Amino acid sequence: MPTCNRSKCIARVLSTEIEMLKKLNIDIRIYDSSNEDDTKSLVLEYQNKGYENLFYEQIDYAVHPNRKAYQIFRDAELTEYDYIWLLHDHTVCMETAALSYILYALEKGYDFYLLNMQSNLYRITQIQNLDEFLVLGAWPLNSFGASIVKVKTFLKGTDWKVISDKYLQEKTLNYAHVGFYFERAAQIENIKICKLELLRECFLDFLRYQKTSWDKDTIRICTECWGSNILMLPDMYHTKYQALRTQDRWFLTKYKLLMYKKSGQYGIRSFLRYRKWMKVICPEAYWTDTMIALLPFGVSKYICCHRIVKRINKARYLGWKIMIYGAGRHAVECAELLKDIEMDFDGFVVTRKQGNPDSLLGYPVQEAQAFLESENTLVIIAVLTSGVKEVEKYIEKIKSKNNMLDCVVFE
Repeated sequence: MPTCNRSKCIARVLSTEIEMLKKLNIDIRIYDSSNEDDTKSLVLEYQNKGYENLFYEQIDYAVHPNRKAYQIFRDAELTEYDYIWLLHDHTVCMETAALSYILYALEKGYDFYLLNMQSNLYRITQIQNLDEFLVLGAWPLNSFGASIVKVKTFLKGTDWKVISDKYLQEKTLNYAHVGFYFERAAQIENIKICKLELLRECFLDFLRYQKTSWDKDTIRICTECWGSNILMLPDMYHTKYQALRTQDRWFLTKYKLLMYKKSGQYGIRSFLRYRKWMKVICPEAYWTDTMIALLPFGVSKYICCHRIVKRINKARYLGWKIMIYGAGRHAVECAELLKDIEMDFDGFVVTRKQGNPDSLLGYPVQEAQAFLESENTLVIIAVLTSGVKEVEKYIEKIKSKNNMLDCVVFE
């Protein structure tokens, strides 16, 4: 678990998980590059309580998170561990059943496990070939936590110099761990890979509503860095361009670009620099991206937002509630933009209250089914792109009990 100046996160993780991990004979190693908090003393406190499955490693503060990931894997190669699960410091597992299922899955002996911790069931599905692996895993694997690798097959024997020279460069650094996964997978003969699905209610990402640490550099990272990394993969991958388009569309949508336009992070200069990547990654939005770059902010805002403004005004005229579906980072950004275009809303709804806050930005967060069955509502869906269809299906089911219900996707 790599971390940096987040002792409160580590405290929450340890207080939730350390006892479960100890009982299941799972070690947790904290790789800490903090320079201004007490993560080290916190870990020592737990170690002094007798938690022999907790370890601490100090890393220089200046080390980039993806260089840190490489160091963790290099260190792990020299251990006798069976598997390594690289996990970020703001996700906790709240159910022993989920960890037990992971251990059960590891007994199957796969070399690489692609994790989906937002599923509605437990399931193991074998991935048939590298091209399928690339399309399924390229974007999910950008997140620390989405992979468990077998030490003896996936890590041992890695030529770290070759892979580091290739992916730890300026244009690929932010996704260097993704490059490593697919580069290494291509080197292993008859590699066994599976997708491991776990129940979403078992896991909580308690910083999911915060902006990414690289928010101010999003356009470069999500175009040039993402594209360079994927296209640099070995030629045996024939689905590179398909994989490029698996990136979460949120980062390059018209609403997101409007926010960057307003803050000065996006304009004609940045568009000209990254347009070739934008055209490949989000071809359907290319002309909208061009328009936002060229036109003044006020004009762009009117053109991009008139549809959702019209829907909200119609719902208000009918006396309906306006609710944002979601309570994560996308929902927060949706709320911020609605305020910017002077469109008020009434709160947030989520599938399950467990793990979600009672309020967000001063607005209530309520359970979707109970609220939407009883209130005439326009729902603005603001979740990960991969989850939009599932939410739409969920709302359609509720409409059978309340037909005074409509939704629009905050694209």
